[in-house]
Amino acid sequence: MSYDLAALPSPAEVSGVTAENFAAKITDIYRPAVLRGFANHWPVVQAAKQSDSAAARLLQQHSKDTPQALLQLPASINGRLFYNDTLTGMNFSGRQTRMNAAIEQMLQGRHDSERYCIQCVSVAANFSDLSLDNPLLPADTKAFVWLGNSVTVPAHFDEASNIAVVVAGKRRFTLFPPEQVANLYIGPLDLTPAGQPVSMVNMLAPDLIAHPNYPKAYAVALSVELEPGDAIYIPTPWWHHVQSLSAFNALVNYWWSDTYVAGALPFPMLLHGLLSLKHMPVAQQQAWQQLLRHYLLAENGDPAAHLPQHAKGILGEMTPQLAHGIHQWLANQLK
Repeated sequence: MSYDLAALPSPAEVSGVTAENFAAKITDIYRPAVLRGFANHWPVVQAAKQSDSAAARLLQQHSKDTPQALLQLPASINGRLFYNDTLTGMNFSGRQTRMNAAIEQMLQGRHDSERYCIQCVSVAANFSDLSLDNPLLPADTKAFVWLGNSVTVPAHFDEASNIAVVVAGKRRFTLFPPEQVANLYIGPLDLTPAGQPVSMVNMLAPDLIAHPNYPKAYAVALSVELEPGDAIYIPTPWWHHVQSLSAFNALVNYWWSDTYVAGALPFPMLLHGLLSLKHMPVAQQQAWQQLLRHYLLAENGDPAAHLPQHAKGILGEMTPQLAHGIHQWLANQLK
């Protein structure tokens, strides 16, 4: 059987999306969605439609030329950001380089030579006068830029919702529902190529001896190739594998959340859960599962329904003041 990503069905393509109907058309559905031509009016996208190098030159013109961490990928790894053979480190290296010199290095790169990329740098800090309006999100939503040669990022998830906009070059996004975590063979949680855990499966050449359940994930995956100006909405925590397909690529993304209170992200909760529960005897683990299902997942209904409103405490409405108090309590407990 072939596991060609290009043969997979595409996420839904949604048109006519505005700030007013964004929730109804996109986020409430909680599935990836493609927004074709979302940023066709951006000057850098218009330059990219002429050529990748035109987009790169425009980025250099608007760059503050600040120092960056330039990742260098040896030719032998074919552009795949991943671990070394012993899982003790990464298969790439990095060095400090100014932005414009880094872009110049990328323009000189070839598919059969070393490849370079810069990941997740602030637009405000590096390209503050670049016109990158996003009418779907609040004006203060931070934007990040990703630049590089033809590089592949293994499947990973984000802790917040994501709108990713292809600015130059082409990219293929392949997406897996969160429930496929067991079939994606996730690598170490505390040693990662770029912050988030990644799938160990090489989806361009899957090893079904090492990862025999990957076909189950492939069977429900979605995949789409995007061109300059196209955008994709990726709900958290959907897994996504990203291939930059052109010699020079640029992407701008926006992360946001309408649900996390006071920056309380869920991944640290998972790590603390591992610290607290994983090494308990099985009977104790099962007992604590009952409490987690009751309080976190509300499997038995509202766990505080029997309490008057003033007595619900952290089981009631989560206000910023209450969230701050919880942060302080946790900080004291973890000392």
